[in-house]
Amino acid sequence: MAIKSEELLSAVAGLAAALVVGIGALVAGFGADEDPARAVLWWAAYLVYLAVFVFDAGFLRSRLPWPFAVTVVVLFVTESVVWFAAPGLSSSALLFVITTAVASFGLGPRTVAVLVVVQSFLIAVGGASAGWSLAEVVISTLAYLTFQVFAALVIAGARREAAARAELAAAHADLRAATALLATSSRDAERLRIARDLHDVIGHQLTALALELEVASHRTAGKGREHVVRARGIAKDLLADVRSTVGELRDARTRLEPTLRAVLERIPGLEVDLTVNERTPLDEAQTIAVVRSVQEIATNTVRHAHATRLEVTVVCDDDGLNVHASDNGVGVRHLERGNGLTGMGERIEELGGELLLESAPGHGFSVTARVPAR
Repeated sequence: MAIKSEELLSAVAGLAAALVVGIGALVAGFGADEDPARAVLWWAAYLVYLAVFVFDAGFLRSRLPWPFAVTVVVLFVTESVVWFAAPGLSSSALLFVITTAVASFGLGPRTVAVLVVVQSFLIAVGGASAGWSLAEVVISTLAYLTFQVFAALVIAGARREAAARAELAAAHADLRAATALLATSSRDAERLRIARDLHDVIGHQLTALALELEVASHRTAGKGREHVVRARGIAKDLLADVRSTVGELRDARTRLEPTLRAVLERIPGLEVDLTVNERTPLDEAQTIAVVRSVQEIATNTVRHAHATRLEVTVVCDDDGLNVHASDNGVGVRHLERGNGLTGMGERIEELGGELLLESAPGHGFSVTARVPAR
Protein backbone atom coordinates (compact mmCIF):
# COMPACT_ATOMS: atom_id res chain seq x y z
CA MET A 1 0.00 0.00 0.00
CA ALA A 2 1.38 3.40 -0.99
CA ILE A 3 1.28 6.15 1.59
CA LYS A 4 2.08 9.76 0.74
CA SER A 5 3.90 12.21 2.98
CA GLU A 6 0.84 14.10 4.26
CA GLU A 7 -1.01 10.83 4.88
CA LEU A 8 2.05 9.45 6.64
CA LEU A 9 2.15 12.46 8.98
CA SER A 10 -1.55 12.03 9.79
CA ALA A 11 -1.04 8.30 10.39
CA VAL A 12 1.94 8.93 12.68
CA ALA A 13 -0.03 11.50 14.67
CA GLY A 14 -2.96 9.11 15.02
CA LEU A 15 -0.69 6.26 16.08
CA ALA A 16 1.00 8.49 18.66
CA ALA A 17 -2.40 9.46 20.09
CA ALA A 18 -3.47 5.81 20.24
CA LEU A 19 -0.24 4.87 22.00
CA VAL A 20 -0.83 7.65 24.55
CA VAL A 21 -3.97 5.80 25.62
CA GLY A 22 -2.03 2.60 26.29
CA ILE A 23 0.86 4.40 27.97
CA GLY A 24 -1.62 6.31 30.16
CA ALA A 25 -3.17 3.03 31.26
CA LEU A 26 0.25 1.61 32.14
CA VAL A 27 1.26 4.74 34.07
CA ALA A 28 -2.03 4.71 35.96
CA GLY A 29 -1.41 1.07 36.86
CA PHE A 30 -4.61 -0.04 35.22
CA GLY A 31 -5.22 -3.76 35.77
CA ALA A 32 -3.38 -4.16 39.05
CA ASP A 33 -6.38 -3.38 41.26
CA GLU A 34 -9.08 -4.03 38.70
CA ASP A 35 -11.27 -6.99 37.94
CA PRO A 36 -8.91 -9.29 35.93
CA ALA A 37 -11.59 -10.12 33.38
CA ARG A 38 -12.31 -6.43 32.79
CA ALA A 39 -8.59 -5.65 32.47
CA VAL A 40 -8.09 -8.49 29.97
CA LEU A 41 -11.11 -7.27 27.99
CA TRP A 42 -9.76 -3.70 27.98
CA TRP A 43 -6.29 -4.67 26.81
CA ALA A 44 -7.60 -7.12 24.21
CA ALA A 45 -9.92 -4.51 22.71
CA TYR A 46 -7.20 -1.86 22.83
CA LEU A 47 -4.63 -4.07 21.06
CA VAL A 48 -7.16 -5.03 18.38
CA TYR A 49 -7.90 -1.34 17.85
CA LEU A 50 -4.18 -0.58 17.60
CA ALA A 51 -3.53 -3.44 15.14
CA VAL A 52 -6.44 -2.47 12.86
CA PHE A 53 -5.29 1.16 12.86
CA VAL A 54 -1.70 0.20 11.96
CA PHE A 55 -2.85 -2.00 9.07
CA ASP A 56 -5.32 0.56 7.75
CA ALA A 57 -2.88 3.48 8.03
CA GLY A 58 -0.53 1.88 5.51
CA PHE A 59 2.52 1.34 7.68
CA LEU A 60 2.61 -2.24 6.42
CA ARG A 61 2.39 -3.43 2.81
CA SER A 62 -0.53 -5.72 3.70
CA ARG A 63 -4.06 -4.41 3.65
CA LEU A 64 -7.07 -5.49 5.65
CA PRO A 65 -9.18 -8.01 3.69
CA TRP A 66 -12.46 -6.06 3.92
CA PRO A 67 -13.99 -2.76 2.78
CA PHE A 68 -13.04 0.48 4.52
CA ALA A 69 -16.44 0.78 6.20
CA VAL A 70 -15.80 -2.50 8.02
CA THR A 71 -12.54 -1.06 9.35
CA VAL A 72 -14.43 1.89 10.84
CA VAL A 73 -16.99 -0.46 12.39
CA VAL A 74 -14.22 -2.55 14.00
CA LEU A 75 -12.57 0.59 15.36
CA PHE A 76 -15.90 1.82 16.69
CA VAL A 77 -16.71 -1.47 18.45
CA THR A 78 -13.27 -1.90 20.02
CA GLU A 79 -13.06 1.72 21.19
CA SER A 80 -16.50 1.36 22.76
CA VAL A 81 -15.36 -1.75 24.63
CA VAL A 82 -12.24 0.09 25.80
CA TRP A 83 -14.27 3.07 26.96
CA PHE A 84 -16.98 1.18 28.87
CA ALA A 85 -14.52 -1.34 30.34
CA ALA A 86 -12.73 1.49 32.14
CA PRO A 87 -14.40 4.90 31.71
CA GLY A 88 -12.30 6.13 34.60
CA LEU A 89 -9.36 6.26 32.17
CA SER A 90 -10.36 9.54 30.57
CA SER A 91 -7.55 9.32 28.00
CA SER A 92 -9.42 6.40 26.38
CA ALA A 93 -11.77 8.97 24.85
CA LEU A 94 -8.91 9.93 22.50
CA LEU A 95 -9.77 6.80 20.52
CA PHE A 96 -13.10 8.38 19.55
CA VAL A 97 -11.25 11.33 18.01
CA ILE A 98 -8.86 9.00 16.15
CA THR A 99 -11.76 6.95 14.76
CA THR A 100 -13.46 10.12 13.53
CA ALA A 101 -10.28 11.14 11.73
CA VAL A 102 -9.92 7.69 10.14
CA ALA A 103 -13.57 7.65 9.05
CA SER A 104 -13.20 11.11 7.48
CA PHE A 105 -10.65 9.73 5.03
CA GLY A 106 -13.11 7.34 3.38
CA LEU A 107 -16.70 7.95 4.44
CA GLY A 108 -19.13 10.65 3.44
CA PRO A 109 -19.74 13.75 5.61
CA ARG A 110 -23.22 12.60 6.71
CA THR A 111 -21.92 9.24 7.88
CA VAL A 112 -19.08 10.94 9.74
CA ALA A 113 -21.54 13.36 11.36
CA VAL A 114 -23.68 10.45 12.60
CA LEU A 115 -20.54 8.76 13.93
CA VAL A 116 -19.53 11.89 15.83
CA VAL A 117 -22.98 12.21 17.43
CA VAL A 118 -23.07 8.53 18.45
CA GLN A 119 -19.55 8.61 19.87
CA SER A 120 -20.28 11.80 21.82
CA PHE A 121 -23.35 10.11 23.29
CA LEU A 122 -21.22 7.10 24.31
CA ILE A 123 -18.72 9.43 26.00
CA ALA A 124 -21.55 10.98 28.02
CA VAL A 125 -23.02 7.60 28.97
CA GLY A 126 -19.61 6.20 29.94
CA GLY A 127 -18.77 9.23 32.04
CA ALA A 128 -22.11 9.06 33.83
CA SER A 129 -21.63 5.35 34.54
CA ALA A 130 -18.21 6.13 36.04
CA GLY A 131 -19.79 8.49 38.54
CA TRP A 132 -18.83 11.81 36.97
CA SER A 133 -20.73 14.87 38.02
CA LEU A 134 -23.15 16.47 35.58
CA ALA A 135 -20.70 19.31 34.95
CA GLU A 136 -17.88 16.84 34.23
CA VAL A 137 -20.07 14.86 31.84
CA VAL A 138 -21.18 17.98 29.94
CA ILE A 139 -17.70 19.54 29.74
CA SER A 140 -15.97 16.31 28.71
CA THR A 141 -18.64 15.45 26.14
CA LEU A 142 -18.52 18.94 24.61
CA ALA A 143 -14.71 18.92 24.63
CA TYR A 144 -14.42 15.61 22.79
CA LEU A 145 -17.30 16.57 20.49
CA THR A 146 -15.30 19.66 19.54
CA PHE A 147 -12.14 17.60 19.02
CA GLN A 148 -14.01 15.19 16.75
CA VAL A 149 -15.56 17.96 14.67
CA PHE A 150 -12.19 19.65 14.35
CA ALA A 151 -10.53 16.39 13.22
CA ALA A 152 -13.31 15.73 10.70
CA LEU A 153 -13.07 19.25 9.26
CA VAL A 154 -9.28 19.11 8.98
CA ILE A 155 -9.35 15.73 7.23
CA ALA A 156 -12.19 16.85 4.95
CA GLY A 157 -10.18 19.92 3.95
CA ALA A 158 -7.12 17.79 3.31
CA ARG A 159 -9.19 15.42 1.18
CA ARG A 160 -10.57 18.28 -0.90
CA GLU A 161 -7.08 19.66 -1.40
CA ALA A 162 -5.74 16.21 -2.36
CA ALA A 163 -8.64 15.72 -4.79
CA ALA A 164 -7.96 19.12 -6.35
CA ARG A 165 -4.27 18.28 -6.74
CA ALA A 166 -5.19 14.94 -8.31
CA GLU A 167 -7.55 16.61 -10.77
CA LEU A 168 -4.90 19.18 -11.63
CA ALA A 169 -2.32 16.44 -12.18
CA ALA A 170 -4.78 14.50 -14.34
CA ALA A 171 -5.56 17.60 -16.40
CA HIS A 172 -1.81 18.20 -16.69
CA ALA A 173 -1.33 14.67 -18.03
CA ASP A 174 -4.21 15.12 -20.49
CA LEU A 175 -2.80 18.41 -21.72
CA ARG A 176 0.71 16.99 -22.15
CA ALA A 177 -0.69 14.02 -24.07
CA ALA A 178 -2.66 16.29 -26.39
CA THR A 179 0.38 18.52 -26.86
CA ALA A 180 2.66 15.55 -27.56
CA LEU A 181 0.25 14.06 -30.11
CA LEU A 182 -0.22 17.46 -31.76
CA ALA A 183 3.54 17.97 -31.98
CA THR A 184 4.01 14.48 -33.42
CA SER A 185 1.20 15.02 -35.92
CA SER A 186 2.63 18.41 -36.91
CA ARG A 187 6.09 16.93 -37.46
CA ASP A 188 4.67 14.10 -39.54
CA ALA A 189 2.57 16.51 -41.61
CA GLU A 190 5.54 18.80 -42.19
CA ARG A 191 7.73 15.86 -43.18
CA LEU A 192 5.12 14.64 -45.68
CA ARG A 193 4.74 18.17 -47.09
CA ILE A 194 8.47 18.39 -47.67
CA ALA A 195 8.45 14.94 -49.29
CA ARG A 196 5.66 15.98 -51.66
CA ASP A 197 7.40 19.23 -52.54
CA LEU A 198 10.65 17.42 -53.29
CA HIS A 199 8.83 14.92 -55.48
CA ASP A 200 6.53 17.36 -57.26
CA VAL A 201 8.95 20.26 -57.81
CA ILE A 202 12.55 19.15 -57.74
CA GLY A 203 11.78 15.61 -58.93
CA HIS A 204 9.85 16.83 -61.95
CA GLN A 205 12.45 19.45 -62.78
CA LEU A 206 15.27 16.90 -62.61
CA THR A 207 13.26 14.50 -64.78
CA ALA A 208 12.79 17.24 -67.38
CA LEU A 209 16.50 18.13 -67.17
CA ALA A 210 17.51 14.49 -67.67
CA LEU A 211 15.25 14.24 -70.75
CA GLU A 212 16.67 17.44 -72.22
CA LEU A 213 20.21 16.19 -71.69
CA GLU A 214 19.24 12.88 -73.29
CA VAL A 215 18.08 14.71 -76.40
CA ALA A 216 21.16 16.96 -76.36
CA SER A 217 23.47 13.92 -76.17
CA HIS A 218 22.08 12.68 -79.49
CA ARG A 219 22.48 16.04 -81.20
CA THR A 220 25.93 16.93 -79.94
CA ALA A 221 29.12 15.62 -81.46
CA GLY A 222 32.77 15.74 -80.48
CA LYS A 223 34.05 16.66 -77.05
CA GLY A 224 30.84 18.56 -76.21
CA ARG A 225 28.85 15.30 -76.29
CA GLU A 226 31.08 13.83 -73.58
CA HIS A 227 30.17 16.67 -71.20
CA VAL A 228 26.47 16.38 -72.03
CA VAL A 229 26.49 12.66 -71.29
CA ARG A 230 28.28 13.29 -68.02
CA ALA A 231 25.74 15.96 -67.05
CA ARG A 232 22.90 13.59 -67.92
CA GLY A 233 24.42 10.96 -65.61
CA ILE A 234 24.71 13.50 -62.79
CA ALA A 235 21.07 14.54 -63.31
CA LYS A 236 19.91 10.91 -63.16
CA ASP A 237 21.95 10.25 -59.99
CA LEU A 238 20.54 13.37 -58.39
CA LEU A 239 17.01 12.31 -59.34
CA ALA A 240 17.60 8.90 -57.75
CA ASP A 241 18.87 10.60 -54.56
CA VAL A 242 15.77 12.81 -54.44
CA ARG A 243 13.48 9.81 -54.87
CA SER A 244 15.36 7.94 -52.11
CA THR A 245 15.08 10.93 -49.79
CA VAL A 246 11.37 11.27 -50.52
CA GLY A 247 10.87 7.59 -49.70
CA GLU A 248 12.77 7.92 -46.44
CA LEU A 249 10.77 10.99 -45.45
CA ARG A 250 7.49 9.21 -46.14
CA ASP A 251 8.49 6.07 -44.25
CA ALA A 252 10.12 7.85 -41.28
CA ARG A 253 8.11 7.95 -38.06
CA THR A 254 8.59 9.95 -34.89
CA ARG A 255 10.08 7.74 -32.20
CA LEU A 256 7.63 6.70 -29.53
CA GLU A 257 9.83 7.18 -26.45
CA PRO A 258 10.20 11.00 -26.67
CA THR A 259 6.45 11.33 -27.12
CA LEU A 260 5.69 9.16 -24.07
CA ARG A 261 8.27 10.96 -21.95
CA ALA A 262 6.62 14.25 -22.85
CA VAL A 263 3.33 12.81 -21.57
CA LEU A 264 4.67 11.33 -18.34
CA GLU A 265 7.29 13.81 -17.18
CA ARG A 266 6.69 16.09 -14.21
CA ILE A 267 3.41 14.57 -13.02
CA PRO A 268 2.98 16.01 -9.47
CA GLY A 269 3.31 13.44 -6.71
CA LEU A 270 4.05 10.53 -9.05
CA GLU A 271 7.41 8.99 -9.90
CA VAL A 272 7.29 7.36 -13.34
CA ASP A 273 9.69 4.69 -14.60
CA LEU A 274 9.35 4.44 -18.41
CA THR A 275 10.96 1.73 -20.56
CA VAL A 276 10.45 1.70 -24.35
CA ASN A 277 11.82 -0.98 -26.66
CA GLU A 278 10.75 0.01 -30.16
CA ARG A 279 12.36 -2.53 -32.44
CA THR A 280 9.60 -2.20 -35.02
CA PRO A 281 8.26 1.30 -35.82
CA LEU A 282 4.58 1.92 -35.04
CA ASP A 283 2.12 3.31 -37.53
CA GLU A 284 0.01 6.36 -36.77
CA ALA A 285 -2.98 4.43 -35.40
CA GLN A 286 -0.78 2.37 -33.08
CA THR A 287 1.09 5.44 -31.87
CA ILE A 288 -2.14 7.26 -31.02
CA ALA A 289 -3.49 4.17 -29.22
CA VAL A 290 -0.32 3.78 -27.14
CA VAL A 291 -0.04 7.45 -26.21
CA ARG A 292 -3.72 7.74 -25.30
CA SER A 293 -3.59 4.51 -23.30
CA VAL A 294 -0.53 5.61 -21.34
CA GLN A 295 -2.12 9.00 -20.72
CA GLU A 296 -5.30 7.32 -19.41
CA ILE A 297 -3.23 5.07 -17.15
CA ALA A 298 -1.36 8.05 -15.71
CA THR A 299 -4.62 9.95 -15.22
CA ASN A 300 -6.30 7.06 -13.38
CA THR A 301 -3.21 6.58 -11.23
CA VAL A 302 -3.16 10.15 -9.93
CA ARG A 303 -6.94 10.28 -9.51
CA HIS A 304 -7.74 6.96 -7.89
CA ALA A 305 -4.71 4.82 -7.01
CA HIS A 306 -3.15 6.89 -4.19
CA ALA A 307 0.16 5.72 -5.62
CA THR A 308 3.62 7.26 -5.51
CA ARG A 309 5.20 5.21 -8.29
CA LEU A 310 4.13 4.09 -11.77
CA GLU A 311 6.08 1.71 -14.01
CA VAL A 312 5.34 1.71 -17.74
CA THR A 313 6.93 -0.70 -20.25
CA VAL A 314 6.28 -0.57 -24.00
CA VAL A 315 7.69 -3.23 -26.32
CA CYS A 316 7.13 -3.27 -30.08
CA ASP A 317 8.83 -6.06 -32.03
CA ASP A 318 8.09 -8.73 -34.60
CA ASP A 319 5.64 -10.40 -32.20
CA GLY A 320 3.53 -7.27 -31.91
CA LEU A 321 2.90 -4.45 -29.45
CA ASN A 322 2.85 -4.92 -25.68
CA VAL A 323 2.10 -2.16 -23.15
CA HIS A 324 2.30 -2.94 -19.43
CA ALA A 325 1.81 -0.51 -16.56
CA SER A 326 1.61 -1.07 -12.81
CA ASP A 327 1.45 1.20 -9.76
CA ASN A 328 2.07 0.78 -6.04
CA GLY A 329 -1.32 2.13 -5.06
CA VAL A 330 -4.06 0.80 -2.81
CA GLY A 331 -5.62 -1.46 -5.44
CA VAL A 332 -9.27 -2.50 -5.62
CA ARG A 333 -11.21 -5.65 -4.81
CA HIS A 334 -13.65 -5.45 -7.72
CA LEU A 335 -12.54 -4.18 -11.13
CA GLU A 336 -14.95 -1.90 -12.93
CA ARG A 337 -14.21 -0.26 -16.26
CA GLY A 338 -15.11 3.40 -16.33
CA ASN A 339 -15.29 5.52 -19.45
CA GLY A 340 -11.50 5.89 -19.62
CA LEU A 341 -10.69 2.18 -19.39
CA THR A 342 -13.57 1.35 -21.73
CA GLY A 343 -12.22 3.79 -24.32
CA MET A 344 -8.73 2.35 -23.90
CA GLY A 345 -10.07 -1.17 -24.45
CA GLU A 346 -11.91 -0.05 -27.58
CA ARG A 347 -8.75 1.49 -29.05
CA ILE A 348 -6.78 -1.69 -28.43
CA GLU A 349 -9.55 -3.93 -29.77
CA GLU A 350 -9.77 -1.84 -32.96
CA LEU A 351 -6.15 -2.80 -33.57
CA GLY A 352 -7.00 -6.48 -33.04
CA GLY A 353 -5.60 -6.64 -29.50
CA GLU A 354 -6.86 -7.18 -25.97
CA LEU A 355 -6.74 -5.28 -22.68
CA LEU A 356 -6.12 -7.07 -19.37
CA LEU A 357 -6.66 -5.50 -15.93
CA GLU A 358 -5.41 -6.85 -12.61
CA SER A 359 -5.72 -5.49 -9.07
CA ALA A 360 -6.01 -6.55 -5.46
CA PRO A 361 -6.29 -4.57 -2.23
CA GLY A 362 -2.84 -3.47 -1.15
CA HIS A 363 -1.18 -4.68 -4.35
CA GLY A 364 -1.78 -1.82 -6.74
CA PHE A 365 -3.31 -1.80 -10.21
CA SER A 366 -1.83 -3.17 -13.42
CA VAL A 367 -2.84 -2.79 -17.07
CA THR A 368 -1.58 -4.91 -19.97
CA ALA A 369 -2.43 -4.21 -23.61
CA ARG A 370 -1.38 -6.71 -26.27
CA VAL A 371 -1.67 -6.15 -30.01
CA PRO A 372 -0.44 -8.95 -32.33
CA ALA A 373 1.83 -8.13 -35.24
CA ARG A 374 0.06 -7.40 -38.49
